[in-house]
Amino acid sequence: MTYIAHMNEGRQQTLREHLLHTGKLAEGFALFFGAGEFVRIIGESHDLGKYSQAFQRYIRLPHEQQHRGMAPHADIGMQLLWHANGAPAQRMAAALVVAGHHSGLPDVGEKSDFMGGTLCARLKRKLAEDVEATIEQEHMRPLGLPEPPADLAAGWQPDTGRDVSEASFAYMAYVRMLFSSLVDADFLDTEQFMQGGKVKRAGFANLTILCDRLDTYIQRFGKPVTLLAKRRTAILQECIAAGDKAAHSLYQLTVPTGGGKTISSLAFALHYAIAHAPQQRRIIYVIPYTAIIEQTAAVFRSIVGEENVVEHHHQVTWDDTEERLDPKRLAAENWDAPLIVTTNVQLFESLFANKPSRCRKLHNIAGSVIIFDEAQMIPVSFLRPCMRMVQELTEHYGCTAVFCTATQPSLGRFFTDSQQPVEICPQQQENFQFFRRCRYEVHDEPLDTETLAAKLRAQEQVLCIVNRKLTASELYGLLPKNGRFYLTTNLYPVHRQQVLREVRRRLEEGLPCRLIATSLVEAGVDIDFPEVWREMAGLDNIIQSAGRCNRENRRAREASVTHVFSLRDVRYPQYIRQRVEITQRVLQRFGEALASPEAIAYYFQELHTLSGTDALHLLSSQSTGQPTFASKPLLASRRFPFAEVAERFQLIKDDTVPVLVPFTAAAETREQLQELVQQMKMGIVTRAGLRQAALYSVAIYPQVLQQLADAGKIEQLPDLRYAVLLDAVAYDAGMGLNTNFEEGSGIFY
Repeated sequence: MTYIAHMNEGRQQTLREHLLHTGKLAEGFALFFGAGEFVRIIGESHDLGKYSQAFQRYIRLPHEQQHRGMAPHADIGMQLLWHANGAPAQRMAAALVVAGHHSGLPDVGEKSDFMGGTLCARLKRKLAEDVEATIEQEHMRPLGLPEPPADLAAGWQPDTGRDVSEASFAYMAYVRMLFSSLVDADFLDTEQFMQGGKVKRAGFANLTILCDRLDTYIQRFGKPVTLLAKRRTAILQECIAAGDKAAHSLYQLTVPTGGGKTISSLAFALHYAIAHAPQQRRIIYVIPYTAIIEQTAAVFRSIVGEENVVEHHHQVTWDDTEERLDPKRLAAENWDAPLIVTTNVQLFESLFANKPSRCRKLHNIAGSVIIFDEAQMIPVSFLRPCMRMVQELTEHYGCTAVFCTATQPSLGRFFTDSQQPVEICPQQQENFQFFRRCRYEVHDEPLDTETLAAKLRAQEQVLCIVNRKLTASELYGLLPKNGRFYLTTNLYPVHRQQVLREVRRRLEEGLPCRLIATSLVEAGVDIDFPEVWREMAGLDNIIQSAGRCNRENRRAREASVTHVFSLRDVRYPQYIRQRVEITQRVLQRFGEALASPEAIAYYFQELHTLSGTDALHLLSSQSTGQPTFASKPLLASRRFPFAEVAERFQLIKDDTVPVLVPFTAAAETREQLQELVQQMKMGIVTRAGLRQAALYSVAIYPQVLQQLADAGKIEQLPDLRYAVLLDAVAYDAGMGLNTNFEEGSGIFY
């Protein structure tokens, strides 16, 4: 009998071929962290359950007769690896990885578990009697597992004096890396077969070529003439020199807004990677939120080439226990490009995830230079586990981390004394004095919206940043139509870039330009206004906003003003209110010097003291000075709760759904989007398609989605967490997606 792993359009892939190919691919992925042989064995064992007669009958059924759960197979490989010869930690890791390669890493659970989906419960299930003899004949028995890497294994042992939650954290990170290596290899081999060998996943330039392209790009600017250009060049050269000779794995780059830190940090990363080749193999540039990711990715593409940059923020996954392969699952990102631009949410939630599509990329994080742009934007309540994960990556997985910002948070407290961030540009006080390009004016009396709008109308060119979309839309409606612009996440990414290009043009030409925006313009957006108004918020928000005022130093500092104001009758949510209160204390204490390194240090010290930095209570609080909890931390009270951690670890409570807007000014693009929609309706989803869809999508919350659906304005795509806008009128050329529709206002044909 020929044992089959996959079938597609009459073609067959034998099970033995799939197991051997998957094992070989997985071995290559895990070599980077010393687990190559181990993961090869896991790869060659993950689908042993497909030797069952039940699965072989199932795989030969017509496609339409294959249904979920008809022939589960993961538990057989799980059982065999659990009973293999080897260290207990290795046997458990292997069993977990195989158990979860379809449905996700399960919680280990307790030995007393008989029901449910924990590993302990699944190990008690009786397997099909026909499998053992077949595997004996067709495959390898008995299985022997190699010892784990010594440096990693030492971190798993709480009896060496290490905290139990710390040991659990380290072990779970290791298992996720193994899991990533397997599922990516499984996906790639399956995709290769399904596409008839036509899949191309490589073809990227190496980092040496990227570094040469960056150096060529820098040389185009020639010798700097202005004082500002000279200072930016000095910072850039300092970053390049630091990258060439760097010997540490944890850095910080503190450069005031307007100092050119985006290019400088990339230069450091590329030169560092070349100096440490082949241990460093890619750059991961992490940005606070989706709204600004496209600008940074566009800059990088212009430097190193379109094909070498992957922009990854929206995450669409199809993880289930279905035995029939869903081609959409193969579209998950695996971060195999040399330069990845992503978000805090995407990176950290993946590192704490348990689902195959989310974890697939993790093994490619090993050996990366990771730049955290605007590091102060990592949510405070998750700082402890996030920084603990960074420590794990830098200590055991060959990563180098750089915390890059104008307002450096006090992150050193989350690392050991022997691993503290090293400053790349230590002249912080000197740079602060040089880059003071505006003065601050704090308005003591709250303003109403009409009064604020009147002040904005009095200026020909002005930027106003507020905390809420509702405020932004009200202000926008009160401004003269000529030269008014609106920038929030209600605009899809390409539209935002079009608005920014027009704003820059009008600023350059001295035309009326009044921009109303939310905080998305504070970081990574290169615009230069003579006057900025910023609603009261955290000190870091205010300083970042001021970075859009006199950015290019074309005006006298005294003539360039950043106004800080409060709005009347507006109640801030708790997370903003706390930051506002600390900012007000900073203003009382430091006055005009609110952007000084001393003021920033005071602000973050207060913020981190008053706010919890481990909202999920994953780790022990003994070593951080945080409040002591009465209960045990989660990772000490549960046995490796992979599924529970993944479910609870959400940096931002984001249950939004992307709405694709297939209406653009360019007819060619409109046709491409309409074709993409038709493909998605038929279940044809590719990585390229998802990337294009992300550029023309607006993320909205479920209640708003339902309102639009009731009004007949959208169509939700079957089997996809995606929707498509049906009515061009629902997307305004100025304010983007209009969500204010009543039920029954749909389009009738």
